[in-house]
Amino acid sequence: MNKLEICAVKVRNKLNQVFPSSKKEWFCSAIITAAGNGTRMGGISKQILPLNNKPCIAYSLLAFQNCRDINEIIVTAKASEVDVLREIAEKNGITKLKEVIPGGSTRQESVSSGFSAVSSKCDIVAIHDAARPLILSDQITELINNAKRYGSASAAMPMYDTVKRGDKNGISIETIPRDDLYTVQTPQVFKADLYRVALALAEKDGFTATDDTSLAEHAGFPVKLCQVAPINTKLTTSFDIEIIEALLKGKDNG
Repeated sequence: MNKLEICAVKVRNKLNQVFPSSKKEWFCSAIITAAGNGTRMGGISKQILPLNNKPCIAYSLLAFQNCRDINEIIVTAKASEVDVLREIAEKNGITKLKEVIPGGSTRQESVSSGFSAVSSKCDIVAIHDAARPLILSDQITELINNAKRYGSASAAMPMYDTVKRGDKNGISIETIPRDDLYTVQTPQVFKADLYRVALALAEKDGFTATDDTSLAEHAGFPVKLCQVAPINTKLTTSFDIEIIEALLKGKDNG
């Protein structure tokens, strides 16, 4: 067992002792990922797409700005949109914004870049997709509280539809029991020490994940799944625009 693996074991064994129980102040950093290319939107940048006359990312920025537990915000962006996102943050009064930095070629690389920019005081890191504009401040707080208790926590929804496994021709092979199945969303929140080890182990093992809970699981850490919101729709295709705009009307991100 190498030093990194030993470190992971120690963190796992002392998960609830990473910080003293008497700790009163937790420094929480948010990373909002906005470096995607919008492939399923025909190359349109979802993060700056107007929703009810406001850029999509503005809703997430405001939710984290107005969350009392968040101390700083880092945005990862396409290199060509760094200045645009800084301007959006300024226009929307995002005073907690620390940096807008270029992301990587994958989501994992982008989040890693964002994590390298968090404050040295960071105790908790919350990672959120800019394409999920419906998240609310109190929901972020609930996830942070669960991460303090369990080490990591993610927004998630139980599966209610019948789930099928199909073959390459789209023919149903089997019905999968859905009782323990969830769809995982963001925010995904972690104790910073835990996430640091998870990132390092993924890099060592050449492990690539589509979300950050997979990194934690790869390192052997438990992830608390939290149903914090009945609706946390992701802007994925053009068909989602009208639905999300309707849901945003009258919804308070404070």
